[in-house]
Amino acid sequence: MDPAALKQVKIQTSVVKRIMKEHACYTKEVEKELQKIEKMKSEARNEDDEYAIKKAEQVLQETRLMISDTARRCVRATEELRKLIKDCSLEECQELTEAKAQVEAASAALSS
Repeated sequence: MDPAALKQVKIQTSVVKRIMKEHACYTKEVEKELQKIEKMKSEARNEDDEYAIKKAEQVLQETRLMISDTARRCVRATEELRKLIKDCSLEECQELTEAKAQVEAASAALSS
């Protein structure tokens, strides 16, 4: 088993995990911001409130952009990990099993 290849698989597996966590975090943040905006709209009383709503909507839009960015990065990182798994002649080990599981989890998360 090539130690350098194993190290690359471990690193890329961690990259995919981190990006998936970011994606999940941004998705939750969008839901939270939507609820916040709805509450602000129902309680709006003056121009200052309207301004705050516009700013909150800008934050929401930026967060949505980050979701697409993290999805794109996750796809790229997952493809790199798939390539590493395919190219490596690693015997079945814990790291390889974890890498394959991470590829499956990322594919499932991004397809939903």
